[in-house]
Amino acid sequence: MAGGVQVVLLLLVGLVGALAADVNMVDNGYSADWLAGHATWYGDPYGEGSTGGACGYTQLSGTPYGSKIAAGNAPIFQGGQGCGVCFDVKCTHESCNPEPTRIVITDLCPGGQYCSTGNPAFDFSGAAITAMALPGRDQELKNVGLYDIQYMRVPCNYPNQNIAFKLDAGASPYWLSFTVKYLGGPGDIEKVEVQCSDGDWAPAQLSWGANWMLINYSGQPFKGPYNVRITAKLNGHVVVANEAIPANFQPGTLYNSHVQFRY
Repeated sequence: MAGGVQVVLLLLVGLVGALAADVNMVDNGYSADWLAGHATWYGDPYGEGSTGGACGYTQLSGTPYGSKIAAGNAPIFQGGQGCGVCFDVKCTHESCNPEPTRIVITDLCPGGQYCSTGNPAFDFSGAAITAMALPGRDQELKNVGLYDIQYMRVPCNYPNQNIAFKLDAGASPYWLSFTVKYLGGPGDIEKVEVQCSDGDWAPAQLSWGANWMLINYSGQPFKGPYNVRITAKLNGHVVVANEAIPANFQPGTLYNSHVQFRY
């Protein structure tokens, strides 16, 4: 009898823990329920769609983003602030896998039957739509073309990968411009601030996609190393990447930080 009671207690503890985790996710801005949307797919039948797209991430396959990505229309892309946001998605056709597929927003879907409307819509990569199909039925699903889907906002998770900063090819001490990559948790950005080695925190300006730049008002070169402070749009969480960009940075180089959002 004692063993049976112990098993029941363990099950109850596990259930309470799972419920607490679900509540915690909702409290931090993630979806509580599945939402209805529409979708199409584009690009290589088994690939990543476009390479990088409107977020400026460039190569996706072989990176923490992977090839299961999507372009979002205006309500999803949000002028670039939707870049890096993660969703679980599943479709409703008979050839669809009932298990959800995790995707990340890396591009803008500006037109087409669904993307041109004001309702949330996605344009999936070939790799994403393949993952959404039942085994052996991906071509059948691709032939459908237009999809009713369900989607849910979820935390991004990049195991063993911290936030990274890709310096633009033309970046210099007079024009500090970079793309923020591999943002875990919310995935989105409300605000980026930069602190030079000899100054206070200064707001960076969203340039395009996930690209931010520090505007030079003094005409004097910025001095590094540079600290970067990021505020998430979804839930206001803040993370500070100290010395994220070195003083002698090389344009076009990717620099990994030592910090990451968790949820």
